[in-house]
Amino acid sequence: MRRSASLFAALALSACASVPSPNAPVPEAYLATATAESGAPLDALWWRRFESSELNQLITQAIQSNLDLKIATARVLQSEASARSAGAALLPSVGASGGVSRNERQNGTSDFSGSTGYSAGIQASYQLDLFGEARNSAASAGKRLEASLYDRETATVTVISNVVTAYLQVLAARERQRITTERLNNATTILRLLETQRRVGTLSELELSQQRAAIANQRAALPALRLAERQALNSLAVLMGRNPQGFDITARSLSDLALPVVASGIPSTLLVRRPDLRQAEANLVAAKLDVSVARAARFPGIQLTANGGTASAALSGLFQTGTFAYSYGASIAQTLFAGGRLKAQEQGARARYRETAANYEKAIINAFSDVEDALTAVNEYGQQYDLAVEAATQADLAYRLAELRYRNGVVDFQTVLNAQNSAFSSQEGLVQNRLSRFNAVIGLTLALGGGWDGTLADAPPMSGVYAPL
Repeated sequence: MRRSASLFAALALSACASVPSPNAPVPEAYLATATAESGAPLDALWWRRFESSELNQLITQAIQSNLDLKIATARVLQSEASARSAGAALLPSVGASGGVSRNERQNGTSDFSGSTGYSAGIQASYQLDLFGEARNSAASAGKRLEASLYDRETATVTVISNVVTAYLQVLAARERQRITTERLNNATTILRLLETQRRVGTLSELELSQQRAAIANQRAALPALRLAERQALNSLAVLMGRNPQGFDITARSLSDLALPVVASGIPSTLLVRRPDLRQAEANLVAAKLDVSVARAARFPGIQLTANGGTASAALSGLFQTGTFAYSYGASIAQTLFAGGRLKAQEQGARARYRETAANYEKAIINAFSDVEDALTAVNEYGQQYDLAVEAATQADLAYRLAELRYRNGVVDFQTVLNAQNSAFSSQEGLVQNRLSRFNAVIGLTLALGGGWDGTLADAPPMSGVYAPL
């Protein structure tokens, strides 16, 4: 029996060893690092680098109240319960029983006689795990619990970045409204001047219509900007876990925030700094353990059993000497024919492992691509923003000079109109470039793992599972 068990175990281990491991390539360095490497490494409170106390408070509230995080926490509890259930198979099963019975029999025509019996017993059974089916099943469930914890970390990182993004969108919409309103007031002042000139006959109706059209276009832009602000505020409220009615923030402009500068670090650290990659790795290990479970299911099962109890005709004598009995034994069972079901289950487990391994490699490659894209965006948007600042400065100066010269009769009104449109477009573009620059930093932060330090928080208490619904 021991020789057979050793042989079966050796076959099981050799089958498990034949499962190929994934090949995840890691680059030696990032291509675009020049600008980003001047910053500080990410930390768990990276959003504080925006230097906004209001944003800090919003993120704190989101971590406490966000519904996606509550969903992720509930999934952790589910995984923990499954892991405990799978681990229970490694322990013996013990049960107890008790009973009372009454037998009645008629003697003659009307008399009855009978007896009463009492019994109590205990039963125990244990499944020998010679081939690792129960151990690997428990280990697989444990890895899936670990994966759910990584999933919760990924959800936390995502929620924080979404809060920052929505906050920036609100500020960008408000800043664009301010610029549009200022330009609208300035254009209205010019319109009054043109109307005066028209009344005295020094200006044609064409110039007047052109200015009125410019004002109408600027006014038409305001509803879309108010809509963008409201939608961003609503999204921010949902991230806070609350209804949007009555929700608002006090900040008004992107210019009030500092721009964080983030260092990318070395590529090899990315594998341990991104919780989604750690989750994929844990799922891969669980899938490999599932192959061992499916393989072990094809070998015999050995069951140990023990029963003990007592029986008596009187309740007072139930536990007296002479009433006890016990038995024990062992059994072995082996499926001889199941239509190929067990073999198909093992083949399916191997195929799922290959799929998981391919997904793991794909996740790693995509992660490095995300970092490269984010680093390039940080560098390119930084250069674009510098040029946009220069363009907005020069366009604003040209507009002021054109308006001054028009008042002095040096240039025609078309020159003023062109300069006005150019200045307005440059200011709008500057806000958009500033927002893109902030979003690039957020993208780089998220690609690098969102400041996660690689450690896992403890699973929430299982008392949450048993709480009244």
